[in-house]
Amino acid sequence: MSKYSTQLAVYILTIMMMCSTVVAVDVEFYSLNSAHNDSSKIKMTEDLFYTQLLSLPEYRVVDKRPSIYSGSTDNPNQDTMIFHGELQEQDNTWTCTLTLEQPHLNKKAQVTSNYDSYFKILSDAKSSISQLFANISNSSSGMASSRTAPQGAVGAPTFDSLSGTWSGEPSVNKIVLLRGGRGFVIFNNGASMNITVEIKGSTIICTQSGKSNASFFPELPREVALVAAMDAQPITWTMTLSSNSTLTGTKQSLQAIMVAGSAVGAEMGTSQVTWTRQ
Repeated sequence: MSKYSTQLAVYILTIMMMCSTVVAVDVEFYSLNSAHNDSSKIKMTEDLFYTQLLSLPEYRVVDKRPSIYSGSTDNPNQDTMIFHGELQEQDNTWTCTLTLEQPHLNKKAQVTSNYDSYFKILSDAKSSISQLFANISNSSSGMASSRTAPQGAVGAPTFDSLSGTWSGEPSVNKIVLLRGGRGFVIFNNGASMNITVEIKGSTIICTQSGKSNASFFPELPREVALVAAMDAQPITWTMTLSSNSTLTGTKQSLQAIMVAGSAVGAEMGTSQVTWTRQ
């Protein structure tokens, strides 16, 4: 074997030994805390979260079910993470809180979301878990809220900085802004609206794309919305960043024309709105 071949073999062996010493971080997975009487839904949710965690190659999932997290771990690994959560249902609204902790490092991140349908919890699982791990990785010691972006000076908005999930309007479940100037709005009634996003200096303009639908106007009586939606102008939001995690501005949409306390029609009007990053 030549001198070069020997050096190459030693180099490859060294790299292989270094890779073999990489130890995955333990993630202890505990049962969801829930008083709901449908155990099958609780188990289905737990199984989905567990499967999502297994798909993360840099972590080693330790299944601690059926135990509920008691606030401490006997795992000596300083990087050990604890995954636990709470799932509750009241008045047809589901509240899911997911928590990720590193007790030895005094770090904690949390996601709390409300859903008008149980199955929306399942469809949102992957993004919630991804956000949870991203937040705890970027945090210093203490609580890292997944609904609060890092504080600091507000920079000029870009599609990258705006991308993510937002909330804040009573009739809207979530607003998702995507890179590339697109997005969509999901209403509490299940309707979904596509939007385009423009950035003009410090102003963000989100505009409904496609035809109007009566379900886009849940504040109006249904019979009024059905008629008004047929020739309604696109809904438009004109916003600015008041902080890295808050958009404030105005919304132009249909508003009720009231006569003697009853809605007799609708016309375009302006209201104040605030969106908060989830």
